[in-house]
Amino acid sequence: MLAEYAPKGKRGIISSFVAMGTNCGTLSATAIWAFMFFILSKEELLAWGWRIPFLASVVVMVFAIWLRMNLKESPVFEKVNDSNQPTAKPAPAGSMFQSKSFWLATGLRFGQAGNSGLIQTFLAGYLVQTLLFNKAIPTDALMISSILGFMTIPFLGWLSDKIGRRIPYIIMNTSAIVLAWPMLSIIVDKSYAPSTIMVALIVIHNCAVLGLFALENITMAEMFGCKNRFTRMAISKEIGGLIASGFGPILAGIFCTMTESWYPIAIMIMAYSVIGLISALKMPEVKDRDLSALEDAAEDQPRVVRAAQPSRSL
Repeated sequence: MLAEYAPKGKRGIISSFVAMGTNCGTLSATAIWAFMFFILSKEELLAWGWRIPFLASVVVMVFAIWLRMNLKESPVFEKVNDSNQPTAKPAPAGSMFQSKSFWLATGLRFGQAGNSGLIQTFLAGYLVQTLLFNKAIPTDALMISSILGFMTIPFLGWLSDKIGRRIPYIIMNTSAIVLAWPMLSIIVDKSYAPSTIMVALIVIHNCAVLGLFALENITMAEMFGCKNRFTRMAISKEIGGLIASGFGPILAGIFCTMTESWYPIAIMIMAYSVIGLISALKMPEVKDRDLSALEDAAEDQPRVVRAAQPSRSL
């Protein structure tokens, strides 16, 4: 919705606010639990206090429903509905899985979500439960990283408005591939000061997770045509996210147990980032693409190229 409301030239930074919303949710949840731990005893927290944050989420849900019910349709949607173009026949459900744009978007999401599951979920638990680190180290590092995300995320959104969507994606995925091994080697080494470990975790989290998340919403919105944007974007995000973040931590746990080392974590982060990098290299540049176009971006490319070629007279 933000992408369709935003003007050309500012779609990237405006759509990045979605990613900052996730940061706000993470920090708010952490603050609520910290407050609960401060005012309640352990017995009270276990008996009934743990229910309060979950019950409070009902208020947020009601507000979200009210907001959606009162939200007008985007100018792009209204423009397409009011146009005199002949109504396109609904595409068969199976055609989505034949769309190159769909699989490119799924690959972009797969890389980001996989890194998110490994770094924010598995790695934090691995440091505390397996390597017996102080639990404050990964928790505080991820909290600080989320705060820094309020600068990282809009900056990358702004940058994508200036130089396009592909180049920032390529830079962030390449950075994650290059930094995964050295950063992980620092993070798991107790000989380093806690501050050094936290800095390494913050760096890899911003490169491999938050930086990609900042670009994801606008890039995927511009990848699809107006008639199937919401459906294909939602399904590609969910398929990529569920598979990568769902199975990633499980596989990492199995591999780390088998090898008795942290190497599988670094290798998996690199693998996820390679998938994201390949998707970014294969995708067309979609910056400021006409959001009222019917075709998906990758399917529309050959047609644009052919139209640009001079015709020969017979």
